[in-house]
Amino acid sequence: MSQSASWASEIEPLRLVQLAPSPATRPRPAPTNNNRFVVPPRLTDREPQSQPLPLLPNLPLNPAPPSRGQPPPTDPFGASDSTRSLDLGAPITTPTLRLQGAYVLQGDDDSVRVRAVGIYPLTDWIQVGAVVDLTDDGDFNILEGDGVDLTELYVAAAPFRSLPNLRFVMGQIDFTSYFDRNSFAKDRTTHFFNSVFQSNPALQATTFTSRPGALLNWTITDQVEAKVAAFSSEPNLSDFAIDGFAGELGFRLENFIIRGTYTSAVDSGTGTGFDEIYGLNRGNGRIGLLEGDREEAYGINAEYFFPDLNLGLFGRYGHYTNQDLEGENTADTYSFGLNLLDLVVPDDRLGLGYGRRLSNSSLRDDKTPDVIEIFYDVRVLRNLRVGVTFQALNEFSESVAGFRIRTDFDLIPRRRL
Repeated sequence: MSQSASWASEIEPLRLVQLAPSPATRPRPAPTNNNRFVVPPRLTDREPQSQPLPLLPNLPLNPAPPSRGQPPPTDPFGASDSTRSLDLGAPITTPTLRLQGAYVLQGDDDSVRVRAVGIYPLTDWIQVGAVVDLTDDGDFNILEGDGVDLTELYVAAAPFRSLPNLRFVMGQIDFTSYFDRNSFAKDRTTHFFNSVFQSNPALQATTFTSRPGALLNWTITDQVEAKVAAFSSEPNLSDFAIDGFAGELGFRLENFIIRGTYTSAVDSGTGTGFDEIYGLNRGNGRIGLLEGDREEAYGINAEYFFPDLNLGLFGRYGHYTNQDLEGENTADTYSFGLNLLDLVVPDDRLGLGYGRRLSNSSLRDDKTPDVIEIFYDVRVLRNLRVGVTFQALNEFSESVAGFRIRTDFDLIPRRRL
């Protein structure tokens, strides 16, 4: 396999886990991602796959220290080094249960989360899974609940053996873990600290987070992937209605990956519009974003990796529109930067990025809501990572320093056939 093909099996963080095919038809193992059990050929694998591969959430497995020229994949759920002794080409045959703890401090703001991720295989083509988060009132509390959030509870299947790369998920789904992925700017516990680099703010403004709904993922070719989703804008099942939609196309050319994403949803009262929208007078005593407003957004997300330099580049652009507002009802956001991998020790990461929050420059009468961030993240023990950050905000008028700690455990050692 060429160097770029080897990179390809590592660079893309995938939400796909292979179940055990029948003994009579078991094919050779698929190309693997050190952060997942078995990965089918999506945007990042060259060789075709023949067996059905159900679509499942990211499982919290950290890779062993990457070899030169291969960046570690994005790891949104955290990780454990227990995979180093496992045959990653073997299918899952037993349930899995992972536990992650994370603490993040930025200036005077801190946030803590304990996350449990479980997967239970029912057959060779269907699995169930769940993600439960215990959080404080900080940034990790994405559902703004009472501190205990059922972030995911789903059934995933690949029902058509004639279309093994067509996969379905239904239930409570964290859509941010499927869409707008990036190997260098996504995971708050491994990559940048500032939220402008973690997910496209324009997409996030459309309440595109953990919601009840359904998802279809189709790897059309080894270089082209499509995703579509329908979901409820309201987080509560008592208010369930299919009023949100999302779609994404992804393309890969050697070490370059680009994704285009579109979302449309109804504001559920979370107040996630752009900064300047809250000062707009809508008449009849109404101001700013209102619950029930129809919002839409699109985003472009690109990344490129230089294997010889162990250097990854990324960039995002997003555009948001509130369709129920007249006049200045749009806003834009963008970010770009780099990651250097294995810079000092194996499995470390240095990142530098510049970004601007979702904003309307015509309405803005304050400093530009931008950020430049530099961070360093390193594994200090087998199940422990530590990171530090420094950020300059709002046209360098403010500065913020911070650190984070992340620890991961595999509670059920897995057996492989």
